Amino acid sequence: MAKIIHTADLHLATGDDKDYGLSVLGEIIGLCRTERADFLLISGDLFDSFADFEALRREVCARLEPLVKAGCEVIYIPGNHESLGGQPDLSKYDLKPLTFKAELPFTLFESKGVEFLCVPHAAAYDGYRDWRVDPKKPGAVRVALVHALNSTIFSGPDPEDQARAGVMDDNFFQRFAVDYAAMGHVHAGRQMLLGGALACYPGSPRVWRAHPREAGRKTVRLVDTAGSPVNIRALELVSAGQYREYTLPLGPDGAVPEQPVSKLILELEKPDLVTVRLSGIVDDEKAVRAAADGLRERLAPMVRRVAVELDTRVAAEISGNALAKAFLAEMETIKPEASDERGGRRWLLARHYGLDEIAGRLEDAR
Repeated sequence: MAKIIHTADLHLATGDDKDYGLSVLGEIIGLCRTERADFLLISGDLFDSFADFEALRREVCARLEPLVKAGCEVIYIPGNHESLGGQPDLSKYDLKPLTFKAELPFTLFESKGVEFLCVPHAAAYDGYRDWRVDPKKPGAVRVALVHALNSTIFSGPDPEDQARAGVMDDNFFQRFAVDYAAMGHVHAGRQMLLGGALACYPGSPRVWRAHPREAGRKTVRLVDTAGSPVNIRALELVSAGQYREYTLPLGPDGAVPEQPVSKLILELEKPDLVTVRLSGIVDDEKAVRAAADGLRERLAPMVRRVAVELDTRVAAEISGNALAKAFLAEMETIKPEASDERGGRRWLLARHYGLDEIAGRLEDAR
């Protein structure tokens, strides 16, 4: 039986993220070699746009060529991003030595004893019941590459704000006797048995944007077609990093507390993409902006990219107010442990509302 590495949604692009994206691709290639994979499946959105497809496809093919020559076939279908802002029909492009399947609505072929049903991105898949797909051969394993949403595995909303993927029915997998559905489009990894098929989104192997859906360790899936259902496990990608998001409480004087900053620094890795929100009621807007700039400069060398955002309200003289000082001292006595994320969010909200109430009283008194 065959050994497969499955990935999707790498979103390779020119510009500042080019080297980062190619480093993740390089690690995936290395995993294919280490695991002696027979196939590398790329289920769409290898490139972030049509312009990136045009600019980078030759370089990417060159990087993958040694892997193909070593015996690992690379099978790639386009997602919704490959034609974004440009050519919708990519079927005429030659991406040798990759096995590039862009013909709509599907391509079915066999390689090394595995049947591959390749379904590139489409706006809709309503007509799949009319597709003339040959029956699966007795004893064969059928793998479907599909770049689409499936509402059973992922109930939404659509993880993208731009071109959206069509929705694939659960019945598709049973109708075409699929054993493993190599899905693409959803950036968070998840899997489920659907109609006898193990359908899997491996998740994006990189951090594509500053968004909570990008959080968590990045992986590819290692699939062994032996067994029913197929055997599958996640392989972590060290070079991808994570998306990390923090909210830090500001003092009324606009100062950033050192203890939570020191804690978050211990978590950071060089490839990470980080957002830090500074939240509070302060009496000096200039001091807050200076603190944000200082924090950004401090964190920038430690990560791939960092953004520091402000969620503040200016209330004159609150830093010297006795009631505000007493309130903050009391809040510190009930501050949850750092591991209690839900409790921490509630604590920040209560702290913000309390200071907001005190600020309102100060304004009324003037």
